[in-house]
Amino acid sequence: MKNRIVWLLMSCLVALSLVVASCAHPAPTTPPTTPTTPTAPTAPTTPTQPTTPAPPATTPQPAPGETLGEILGRAQGIASVKYDMVMTSPGQPAVTQKIEVKGNKMRIETTQEGQTQIILIDYDARTMYVYMPEENMAMKMTFNPPAKSAVEEVQSVADYNPTVVGTETIDGKVCLVVEYTVEGAATKMWIWEEHAFPIRVEVTTAEGKTIVEYKNIAFVDIPDSEFELPAGVQIIEMPGQ
Repeated sequence: MKNRIVWLLMSCLVALSLVVASCAHPAPTTPPTTPTTPTAPTAPTTPTQPTTPAPPATTPQPAPGETLGEILGRAQGIASVKYDMVMTSPGQPAVTQKIEVKGNKMRIETTQEGQTQIILIDYDARTMYVYMPEENMAMKMTFNPPAKSAVEEVQSVADYNPTVVGTETIDGKVCLVVEYTVEGAATKMWIWEEHAFPIRVEVTTAEGKTIVEYKNIAFVDIPDSEFELPAGVQIIEMPGQ
């Protein structure tokens, strides 16, 4: 039992770090285009046939007048959201996590090999519970969170000096696509322009490419009870991090 608890704790911590990292890398404000200097008027000339318009650029850009910083700023309006995160790593089966975020609280539910584990995080209280429903047991630990919440962390993408490479539509959502490097890992993120929410992240390292996809996104009011342990759960105190 002790070995299994330790293993579950380590796997939860790895999952948590990937959740935070996958939401933590959007992009910098694109500088405004310098206006063209007007030319002096010339004498009227004989009208000519209209010029055929040039084809659109291969790489689409954000809407005129809207900066990347303004797009990312929309994340501040997300008070409550739930979604599925599907993560595929080299040589590993895909893992799906059901995630709920409300204010500075987060719930992460994962089911593998018939076993369910739920992580409850309170960023204000700096506490985390790893709850195993089948055993009616939870491990409690204190920690220093890297950010207040995954939703707020998306606004720090500009810190990685990313490059806007275009736009792309995924599942009907128009996404701004950015690329950047974090600790040697080449990262590409698709950010839903309407809500400044990540839709897909690709992280490439020497080990291969890890893909994180966000699905079934719903901006709804989540009950506070979703972030609380049921009554009667046995709680084991773990060392702080």
